[in-house]
Amino acid sequence: MAYALEEGGGSAADGQPWTLDNVAVWRAKAPRTAFSLSRTQTWANGLAPSRIPAFTPSTIDKTVGAKMQPFQDWNLLIGTELIRSGGQSGLLSSKSMWESSWSQDLEEYGRLRVGFSTTGSLDNRQADYFQSFSGSLNVPLDLPLSAWNLELRLSPTMNVDVSHGSLSSNLISELVGQTVLSAQDAAFRSTLDLSVGYSFAPDTRPAASARLQLTISPKL
Repeated sequence: MAYALEEGGGSAADGQPWTLDNVAVWRAKAPRTAFSLSRTQTWANGLAPSRIPAFTPSTIDKTVGAKMQPFQDWNLLIGTELIRSGGQSGLLSSKSMWESSWSQDLEEYGRLRVGFSTTGSLDNRQADYFQSFSGSLNVPLDLPLSAWNLELRLSPTMNVDVSHGSLSSNLISELVGQTVLSAQDAAFRSTLDLSVGYSFAPDTRPAASARLQLTISPKL
């Protein structure tokens, strides 16, 4: 149907008059893009209000940094850090860093839990590259101790430091247990954690370790 628009009204092709009150205008709006900072971490050290001018030498290093998780379904964090060293030089340097972790429960293999994590950094001032790899294997133990949850934990670690030309590795074997001391209807939950194990590294003697921790937290 063809319309002719004139001041004060118009008419349709069939001769029936119509006015501007019969016209409805709708403007399409572009969809708004939502931004979220829930996967972003920021930190600052050595920054505080002061009457000292900004360019006056200070003995305290000042650091500002941020990390972000670019992929929601992948536990990968990448970030950067700016460092202004204290003293007369006041050099400004930056550091890049990254970290990632993964874990999986293997029910078909007796409720095993496997984990892997890695962290790394690159310092442009010292030309230092550091990378760390670590893993974990948790094996549940079905022992006749109903009040305790026991498992055997194996944690291998390897560190690479390019600036010092070093490669180090380590293996920690632990017996880990946890028991709940509080009643189900108690206002606070108290748990007791116990770990006993050995640390093995090349060219060194095994080192024994033991840890006992009591945790009390309110039930919110």
